[in-house]
Amino acid sequence: MKLWTNNEFEGYDPVGTAAVVVADTAEEAAEYLNMFLAEKNLPNTTADLMKEMPFVDGQVRILCDGDY
Repeated sequence: MKLWTNNEFEGYDPVGTAAVVVADTAEEAAEYLNMFLAEKNLPNTTADLMKEMPFVDGQVRILCDGDY
C-alpha cells in the first residue's frame, strides 16, 4: 500500500481541499476518493492529481496552508 495526497479537487467554496488516501495505485486512490466525494455531492477528481507520499520518517507535505 502507498500513501497518496490530493489538494486540488473541488470542494465547498471558498475553503481549500486536502485529502489523504491509502491505496496501491493513483487510479485506486482517485477511485476511493471519488466514492467519498460522491457521498458529499462533490465533483470527481482524477488520478493525475493524486501525489504519492513515501513512508519515510520525518517526511512532511503541507496539503493546504491557507495561501490562496
